[in-house]
Amino acid sequence: MPNILGIGTSALLSLQNALNTTGHNIANVNTEGYSRQRVDFVTTPPQLGSGAFIGSGVTVDSVRRVYDQFLVDEVRGRTASQSNFESFHTLSSRLDSIVADSATGIGPTLQSFFNAVQDVANNPAGIPERQVLLGEANVLADRFHNLNNAFNSLNDEINSRLEVLTSEINSLARNIAELNNDIARATALAGGQPPNDLLDTRDLLITELSGKVGVTTVVQSDGSINVMIGNGQPLVIGSGAEQLQTFTNPYDASRLDIGHVGSVGGVTDISRTLSGGELQGVLSFRDQVLQPAINQLGVIATGLTATFNVQHNLGIDLKGLPGGDFFNPLSAVISPHANNGGTASVSVIIDDATALTASDYLLRFDGTQYQLTRVSDNTVQTGAGPFSMDGLTITPSGTPDIGDSFLIRPAGNASSLFAVAVTTADGIAAAAPLRSSSTAANSGSAVLNDLAVTDASGLPLAGQITLTFNPDALGTGVPGFDVSGIAGGPLAYDPATESNGKSFVLGDAAFSIAGVPDAGDSFVIENNLDGDGDNRNALALADLQTEKLFDGGLSSYQDVYGSLIADIGIKTRQAESGMNTENILLQRAIDARDSVSGVNLDEEAANLIRYQQAYQAAAQIIAIADNLFQTLLDATRR
Repeated sequence: MPNILGIGTSALLSLQNALNTTGHNIANVNTEGYSRQRVDFVTTPPQLGSGAFIGSGVTVDSVRRVYDQFLVDEVRGRTASQSNFESFHTLSSRLDSIVADSATGIGPTLQSFFNAVQDVANNPAGIPERQVLLGEANVLADRFHNLNNAFNSLNDEINSRLEVLTSEINSLARNIAELNNDIARATALAGGQPPNDLLDTRDLLITELSGKVGVTTVVQSDGSINVMIGNGQPLVIGSGAEQLQTFTNPYDASRLDIGHVGSVGGVTDISRTLSGGELQGVLSFRDQVLQPAINQLGVIATGLTATFNVQHNLGIDLKGLPGGDFFNPLSAVISPHANNGGTASVSVIIDDATALTASDYLLRFDGTQYQLTRVSDNTVQTGAGPFSMDGLTITPSGTPDIGDSFLIRPAGNASSLFAVAVTTADGIAAAAPLRSSSTAANSGSAVLNDLAVTDASGLPLAGQITLTFNPDALGTGVPGFDVSGIAGGPLAYDPATESNGKSFVLGDAAFSIAGVPDAGDSFVIENNLDGDGDNRNALALADLQTEKLFDGGLSSYQDVYGSLIADIGIKTRQAESGMNTENILLQRAIDARDSVSGVNLDEEAANLIRYQQAYQAAAQIIAIADNLFQTLLDATRR
């Protein structure tokens, strides 16, 4: 049967728990990750007495966190996204400052190099000008090397970050798994009551983990929580923690990737499936900014080498010798997969360096044919090969196994290998190998202009080439030039309609004729035996600076480098914008969570007073019960 003493005692005990909980809230107002706790009171079962159910007091049903799972998940998601943008922006900003800085970038050095080329064109016989050109060429090579070293340093830093992040993620996973075990055991011992402080600690660790890598969670019936990453790869399952580890990229020994170590052994590459967190930011920067920048710088180096060498080969030096390569020729990088089992190999020829892109290419054998994929946009060619794409001819040979693959980087290491081949000032081919002249007896107004060499393989000429105007060269009344000294004549030329100029190619020589020749007027094309005062090839070399050689005739060397700077700058700005936005959204998510779960000192002070007054009232119940009992005792003594 209910009694007033029991009712008062239950109230005192319950309110004492409420006061303790309120004090606990106040004490932890500055504790990171702490969720405000609340005491849930319920009435004790009423008892039947005197023909009615009489209340028997109060008890504490539970002490629970004031908690909103949706808001907590929102904070985790925003934390992962903010960390992603922040790490991406930090690394991208550093790369941007390297390529855009005049003290470290290619642009000013490239300008100085072509200024030196122009100085040689202005004074082709001057040894000091030639020496300056060699010096500027070597400075340009050093600048390519310095940029490449800076890129490699960033790549090394990324590898170090991946190792540190992997270790931190594994440590957090183990701690979460241990807390899962503690929570499940504590929940069972308490008959299903939640161990609030342990839950807060686990939530704090999961939020910290989400700053490293994006996670999804699933709460289990025993109070434990499963944590997944990537495409659902388990990281924490109950009290067990699986691990991540870094491993060497099978195509590139200088790169580390992230693998998931399964419960039955073996490592699964999850680098491209991770989303959110610092880990994704680092990997995204490497794949979307750093590697394309390395490739683009290599494209510039390869394009400059190839185009400058072609023109230099068409000239002669101060000794009258044909010009060789000015820069050391560059070739593509071919990396077979580490697990290739067949005997296949791949050769790559750069047919047109001006058509190269900054993309990688993946060649894979599927069992019946090869598949060539341009990685940047997944453009695919299939067949047995050879393949032609973006200025490349890619030819597989040998016998591949199913799944064998090769990664091709047309200009992957070009910036590190860019070097000057010419070693002496007199080896610079500033002069053109051929020269032209008109005979003194010419009486017409015709002139031969723009003599250039299209291919030096047929030089030097075996003898002079003579072009003589003949009104009947191609038949009666059909004028043109008779040609002697080389096959290919006669050349049709009608002064009546073509006196403004007509272009010709004769053997390896290209030229134009304009004006009105008289019958018998002639021109001579011959080997240039003296390159001292001839600057025609130097002028052609200088013209390469502004010539639109790349992107289908849209971009010069400087334009391509400018595009590199712009691409990095745009991605850096996008990352900065994303980071700033996520900072705001993260703070709003934290504020929303804290508005529900955070400790409000004013509210707790009010609760403290309320519970204190209720406690005092409950104590008065005890006192009244005592007085009633004493009255009863006194009455029975009589």
